[in-house]
Amino acid sequence: MKPEKAVLLLADGTAFDGLAFAAAGEAAGELVLYTGVVGYQEVVTNPSYRGALVTFTYPIIGSYGVNDEDAESPAIHARGVVIRDYSTIVSNFRATGTFEDLLRQAGVVGIREVDTRAVAVHLRDHGEMPAMIAPTDADRKALVERLKSTPSAFATDLAAQASSLCGTGKMPVPPPGETTHRVAVVDLGVTRGLLAQLAQLGCAVEVVPATAGAADILARKPGGMVLAGGPGDPRVLGYAVETARALLGRAPVLGIGLGHQVLALALGAKVRRMKLGHRGVNYPVRCLADRHCDITVQHHSFVVDETAVPDAVEVTHVNVNDQTIEGIRGKAAPAAGVQFHPTPDEHGRPSKILSAFLDGGK
Repeated sequence: MKPEKAVLLLADGTAFDGLAFAAAGEAAGELVLYTGVVGYQEVVTNPSYRGALVTFTYPIIGSYGVNDEDAESPAIHARGVVIRDYSTIVSNFRATGTFEDLLRQAGVVGIREVDTRAVAVHLRDHGEMPAMIAPTDADRKALVERLKSTPSAFATDLAAQASSLCGTGKMPVPPPGETTHRVAVVDLGVTRGLLAQLAQLGCAVEVVPATAGAADILARKPGGMVLAGGPGDPRVLGYAVETARALLGRAPVLGIGLGHQVLALALGAKVRRMKLGHRGVNYPVRCLADRHCDITVQHHSFVVDETAVPDAVEVTHVNVNDQTIEGIRGKAAPAAGVQFHPTPDEHGRPSKILSAFLDGGK
């Protein structure tokens, strides 16, 4: 059967034609880029992509299929998927299904045969913006007007949505081999990868909802608190900022991704939206203390404003490419944040960021 035609419409009126992919229908969200060569299953299941239409810049997607182990959460969070070429042939011994079937079963709309290089250049020049995937014969003018009049998906409380879908009782927490720490993870968009690393480090982890208050968290008597990464604009998460502020000085706090931005707001800094976010696996970040540079994984469209960092906050890490802030530390309380997502090293050992947090920042 001949594939249906589809169109990717941007809020500025730009259109990219292609073919329908995955579920049928329309999908609207913030159009973002993911630059990694691999990881498409991890991306669409990562809560950091809630509310987004994800454009995969690598030209061939689907070649190694999907499996039951690599999902970062139990749900699909991306609202839509934009790709160049889709591989119907799966070549990987771990595969248990295809990427298109995974999306179709979750009702996620996609479009293929799009010039994703042109999409990437357009967003680089004009910035991220709302967009829609729709059938090619849709009223394009009406859809663009709808995009212009609809608030950004990132302006809504996406963290609470992600938390309710994948948080307490819904995402299995790996048991530690030997318990050496008790950690409370505030679920602003927690991933299985983070929980697995904490378990490997001997943490008995208790995941609490994004909306949990400081008293509830402290009643669990954790030795440390992690504000997990997640989607959207931290400036709409006033409740999470207040909770983070109330936790300061009560036990060590580590913010990751969105949690890093929430912690920054709690410490009196400001956050701004980037023209083009960091979403990929190859962002160089320098630690200012020892000048060591790591290649990091990032999924965000907001960043701590480098022009509005108070004296109570020390900048600890910067992005080598654009000098944006990648890490902070509170001077008056044991609290630190990193914009990137800590990942295991080449030997499978948990991130040194997590190890340092559990050791009290030593």
